[in-house]
Amino acid sequence: MSTTIDTGDVVKHAPTGEEWLVAYVRGGKVAWCGWPSGTANLSDCTLIEKATPEARAKLLRDLAAMSTNDHRRSAALEILQRERPVETPAEPA
Repeated sequence: MSTTIDTGDVVKHAPTGEEWLVAYVRGGKVAWCGWPSGTANLSDCTLIEKATPEARAKLLRDLAAMSTNDHRRSAALEILQRERPVETPAEPA
């Protein structure tokens, strides 16, 4: 199991003792799902439960489908775009 914290993982935030569902990780910061939205130092978080690839993909799709202009939606759209498989052109027959 990877210990790298990523979207869909559950972490414990040491300063507050809270457990969070991770929306995204960027630049040493972790953003959580829920309200109010915000970010915290990744170094203050400990991995509690690693998301399955399916759960991660579903959360990214759900975040991307949010109807509001939200930093978590923007990050999910960026991640999905970056991870979209590149289609190779068909070989001429």
